[in-house]
Amino acid sequence: MEKKFSRRQFLAIAGTAAAGSALVACAPAATQAPAEPTKAPEAPEAPKPTAPPADAVTINMWGWTDLTNSTLIDEFTKAKNITVKLSELGDAVFGDQKFLTAAAAGTGPDVAIQNRHTFMQFSAKKLYKDVTPLMGVDGIKVEDFTPVQIQETSWKGVVYGLPMFTDVRYMYWNKKQFSEVGLDPEKPPTTWAELEAATDKLNIKNDKGEYERYGFVPYGFGNSWMWLYGFINKAPAISDDKRTILCDDPKWVDALTWMVNFYDKYVGSFEMASSFGQAIQSSGIGDPFAAGKMSINASGDWEVANWMRKPELDWGVAPMPVSPGGEKSTWSCGWSVVIAPSSKQEKAAWELMKWHVLPEGFHARAEIAKADTLRVWEREKIQGEARYWPSLACYKPTLKMLEDDYVTLLPEREKNAWTLTIDALTNWTHGCGSEMGVAALEYWVEMDNAVKTALSKKGTPAEVMTAAKKKVQEATDRAWKAIDGQS
Repeated sequence: MEKKFSRRQFLAIAGTAAAGSALVACAPAATQAPAEPTKAPEAPEAPKPTAPPADAVTINMWGWTDLTNSTLIDEFTKAKNITVKLSELGDAVFGDQKFLTAAAAGTGPDVAIQNRHTFMQFSAKKLYKDVTPLMGVDGIKVEDFTPVQIQETSWKGVVYGLPMFTDVRYMYWNKKQFSEVGLDPEKPPTTWAELEAATDKLNIKNDKGEYERYGFVPYGFGNSWMWLYGFINKAPAISDDKRTILCDDPKWVDALTWMVNFYDKYVGSFEMASSFGQAIQSSGIGDPFAAGKMSINASGDWEVANWMRKPELDWGVAPMPVSPGGEKSTWSCGWSVVIAPSSKQEKAAWELMKWHVLPEGFHARAEIAKADTLRVWEREKIQGEARYWPSLACYKPTLKMLEDDYVTLLPEREKNAWTLTIDALTNWTHGCGSEMGVAALEYWVEMDNAVKTALSKKGTPAEVMTAAKKKVQEATDRAWKAIDGQS
């Protein structure tokens, strides 16, 4: 994904006072993705690019104004003869308040980027334009998108935006450190019991009993969050009708209990791990996994791009280990592009939406990002041939283009990572927005607060999950009352 957020940034955006310490699903987990030619999901031929309008048009977009995205807009103007006034989106992980206010008042931009954490609740309020008819005209089908992501941009069978980027989460492990402690570097842990045993061997303490290296820390490092462990443990987050919050289910409590016990046995304490992470950050040595201070990391597919820049780091990637009775799972989130209901330039806005999703525009983005990657490798004097790992698209023809044009040029390890990524995205991921329902902000914040409270021993797993359920259910009921009232 192009925009990543740390836990601290997420919670700052959410406005919660409980800022955390250190950003878009049944068989036993495989040890590693198979070393074979990668295959993206079967995809139909992408729609042919439409002809640019005869007369020049100007539209407004609220998005990202960094070099990559502003250059992408320039390329769009050249290709489509449509001028775009690009304004900075700002904080929008939980729904851009500026956009929501403007859209409700009828003064919003023509096009905007929105995060899928809260897409469901805002589309339910009809703050995005129904693009289903536009898709029909251009032959863009719902089934041409990865299933979870198009579901998250829809409400009651109506599509309110096109999903652009997404992600998945899985396990990275340091093969060199596995060898150093007598673990098979080609066989990562596949169960929670094996993860515990590996962590015990990989942990290193100094003479004072302080951790110099962690084998694994479940929370606060990488990008796992409670959602990953709950889904692995087959815990239900919300009822099918999206009206009942289920985070007090015994499977959530069991998963959190395992995490608490894991900290007691292999981490020391939540506070100790937080201090460890803060010390690494303040020292300037970078990410704990990349710095060799952590042997196993639960994080997202975008880390492949980071680890490729560390030639000394011998890593592998595999599904996260599975709990007893659990299943191979991950979760995804990401960004979508929408048209404001008040837009008077529907045709031009639709062209800009497609540019951000279909192969033509996504290829332009990839070329811009690849050129920037090459500059980074040269500037940082990274050893070896520069490599580019593309952002994960949601439109199947675009995924196929990325695989053919970029992934096939990568070494076998990265190809294996892509195979695993596509498998997870297609077959065993959960969506952040669809799992949180119409009170996504409250659900995200309260789940994070519950985990930190339990790990800090200020409440039992059952107590904190019950308290989280109460608050999120109240927020969900309020949201549904407003939705039902406008029907």
